[in-house]
Amino acid sequence: MSLRDRLAKLRGQEGADPSEHLYEVYGVRKNPFPPAGQPSGHPHLESSADHEIAKRINVFERDSTSQVMVVEGTQGVGKTNLLNYYQQELEELYRVTKGAYIIRYYPDPEPSFDGVLRKVIEELGARHFTALGVALAALSEEERNTLLAKTVRGHEMRDAFNALASAKDDALESAASAVVEWLTGARVLKRHTEAIRVKFRLDTVESKTQALRDVVDCSIELKQLRGIFLLLDELEKQDMTLSKSTVLRYLLAIRALIDALPRNFFLMIAITTEAKRRYFGMVPALQGRLATSIALKPLTTADEAIALYRFYLERAQEEAGGAGTSAGKAKILVESVLKKRFAEIHDQAAMRGAQGVSHREFLNALHDMAEAVFADAAPS
Repeated sequence: MSLRDRLAKLRGQEGADPSEHLYEVYGVRKNPFPPAGQPSGHPHLESSADHEIAKRINVFERDSTSQVMVVEGTQGVGKTNLLNYYQQELEELYRVTKGAYIIRYYPDPEPSFDGVLRKVIEELGARHFTALGVALAALSEEERNTLLAKTVRGHEMRDAFNALASAKDDALESAASAVVEWLTGARVLKRHTEAIRVKFRLDTVESKTQALRDVVDCSIELKQLRGIFLLLDELEKQDMTLSKSTVLRYLLAIRALIDALPRNFFLMIAITTEAKRRYFGMVPALQGRLATSIALKPLTTADEAIALYRFYLERAQEEAGGAGTSAGKAKILVESVLKKRFAEIHDQAAMRGAQGVSHREFLNALHDMAEAVFADAAPS
């Protein structure tokens, strides 16, 4: 039997749209519950974490002081889901705001912290430095010198900004691109020397971090930067392939980045509780910088599990046909059965030493149970 024939048999009739049957019977177009292999695309279930994050964003909006917070929890409790949600919300909040940059970064196992710094500069891009050049050129020479003396510590960074201010049209665009290349650690070539007057490569984390601070401070003063929002996910991946000394340098660089950007910087780090404890032991100074922590908890009661089930089901029904689609529809799963299944999973988790059931694990169980129901109810 071919794959096409097997699929036709599962659908009940050749050429049938399986979503139509699901909608007619259950009020959904697809399985409402994501399998364990689907880490993104989940709806966001509000919790107390949202209130805490909103307070931090409000302070950031009001005072422009940098905010740093940790989202911690065991694997599968929704850390990535939370960051996905706030990436979308921040992009919408600052959609028409000039100079707001929302950056999502997954730290691939690298030998240094360069990847994060490079990502920030690349997100700013040549367009940002072109705008800086235009804003600097609009000032008198005295005003420009005063501003750069106030905001820029590195003399080569100051030379680069002066070069941007004096460049025009195509030369400005070329100079802005050269600045991006230089800030991301490119080897200094003749065109960099000619376009932006720099002579030395930024080849250390310290030099790149200081250069980023100069860029941020100057951009704020010129009203070209509203904020940099860095959402750093899965920090514990650094443990996978790197030596302890390399991870330590990475953590020290995070501390340096936090210290270098006291204004207009919003950092949200998602990390497992175990990795957080381990990293704080390696770099005690991080504990003070990452004092604001939001703990996401696993499911510990059947009521919490049922609430999660209802939320995903209601969202799927709304997406399928609007509010009220559940009226008159068959139930996919029986809640009394779900409570028994949750108890089984909870007992298995306890045997492994876990304190509860992760959202991912329970949703995967719901997914499998729903698939079995759909298969049994398929038209013959």
